[in-house]
Amino acid sequence: MSDVTTPKGRTQFVWVKDKAGNEFVCELGALKDPKKVSDEELKNCVDDATSPQPFAGG
Repeated sequence: MSDVTTPKGRTQFVWVKDKAGNEFVCELGALKDPKKVSDEELKNCVDDATSPQPFAGG
């Protein structure tokens, strides 16, 4: 029986920007080319502006 708490490997993430300059965090394996990300690929990424920042101050 395998241990479910043991990770199988590390997942790499990258920061990418769309044409408008918005930043996204994307799983590297989900992108064909991190320098040229399509709108379709951005649907699988996390938009930096819409993610909650509970300790950002203010």
